[in-house]
Amino acid sequence: MRRVALVCEPPHGGVAEHVTQLALGLGARGFEPVVICPPDFRTAGALRSAGCRVAEVDLRRDYAHPHRDAAAVRAVGRVLRRERVALVHAHAAKAGVVGRLAARLLGRPALYTPHCFPFVGEVSEARRRFSLTVERALAPVTAAIVCVCEDEREVARASSLRAPLEVIHNGCPPCDDGEPDPRLLALAGGGPLVGAVTVLRRQKAVEVLLEAAPAVLAAVPEARIAIVGDGPERAALGARAAALALDERVAFLPFTGPASRHLRALDVYVLPSAWEAFPIGVLEAQACGVPQVATDVGGTREAVVPETGVLVPPRDPGALALAVTGLLQNGDRRRAMAEASRQRHALHFGLEPMLDATAALYSRVIAQVHG
Repeated sequence: MRRVALVCEPPHGGVAEHVTQLALGLGARGFEPVVICPPDFRTAGALRSAGCRVAEVDLRRDYAHPHRDAAAVRAVGRVLRRERVALVHAHAAKAGVVGRLAARLLGRPALYTPHCFPFVGEVSEARRRFSLTVERALAPVTAAIVCVCEDEREVARASSLRAPLEVIHNGCPPCDDGEPDPRLLALAGGGPLVGAVTVLRRQKAVEVLLEAAPAVLAAVPEARIAIVGDGPERAALGARAAALALDERVAFLPFTGPASRHLRALDVYVLPSAWEAFPIGVLEAQACGVPQVATDVGGTREAVVPETGVLVPPRDPGALALAVTGLLQNGDRRRAMAEASRQRHALHFGLEPMLDATAALYSRVIAQVHG
């Protein structure tokens, strides 16, 4: 078994879910993963219970404390030495910096999956320039940048990142046959339920769904809307809902997982992101047969097609409300989309293709290093 390090900074959300699925699936493909993650990594306990090796390191998203970042590089390096890791695969921007630096210092090959480059989206010009400079500086010491969609590869090319570029689309497991979340069923009360199941951070722009809610509820009074998730924007979103005078027909619920438990209760899934790479949430909705209304950002269009859902412009509550209302008012269309979604997931976005392609890339990189 060849040992590889999966370095991940986000403690929850799609990146953490992606790393978790890699850790659970690589063993059957000849690799023993070591997950290096922050102490609050959501699935650390589950990974340990499954027999995975987990090492906790203080990885934080900001760059305001260089001494702390240097300590993180040293800490990751100690794990790499202790575990005799043959390859490092870093996930998300900050882990990409720390993981690649630690790998470079120890002479280990490093792969990097950005899961949305840090210079993409609604960021300040100073952050954009800083992030782009860092990414360009580290690209030459990267064995390959693993892009999660074709759109991300085009961003890398346009940004002059001088590293080999591989595309391995995200994948997710099939929808389980468990019972839907009873809290969501109670909210729906037998009517149609619209929901966002996502980490509540600025990128996801959940406030746009709140702003679309009055029009949706006016057109379909029996509908209900659920925001399922946790994150730094929770308080601001609650205040926005109050300012919009949204009543009990719009509810916030914590994420208790798995995602399928929440998704199985929905009639329409909404992801109103301001920017993305290739969101796992829409793949999970497809796996569960839930029609998607999502913003046409990043590589989302590589997953959501007219047979499975509707794409709308970002930051456009009117367009979002129109798309959601159209699906709520057409049960036959929703049912057709549900079946097409399940088929599309099974054909293109299951776990096996992602795991196989990742393991094959690991083998090629390790073989190149050892001649």
